[in-house]
Amino acid sequence: MLEADLVNTCRLAAERMGCFLAVVGQRNASKSGSTLGFPDLVLLCAGQVRLIEVKRAKTADDPAGTLNLGQIAFIQRAAEQHVPVDVIDSLDDFMHIANSCRMARGVRRRV
Repeated sequence: MLEADLVNTCRLAAERMGCFLAVVGQRNASKSGSTLGFPDLVLLCAGQVRLIEVKRAKTADDPAGTLNLGQIAFIQRAAEQHVPVDVIDSLDDFMHIANSCRMARGVRRRV
């Protein structure tokens, strides 16, 4: 599955759960003054905010996506501020994150 396909699938899942998933475009980030390495997604769910980097899953025909230097640096800086960045490569990974947000607020219904 391509990263773009996974992002769209995650967006639909978030909507069904009553969460908001912001997709942050990073194309030409260095030219626009954006922070290099900022994660692909910001999940707002049940009072929680989660930063999520999406990577292509490894298949028999294609190697897994890897973090670039800007992403590694951002994740390290976020960790210094005690802000985790989740790295996912599947809808299951995303659902685990979203459901953990919902469970922290006592929302029991799973989608």
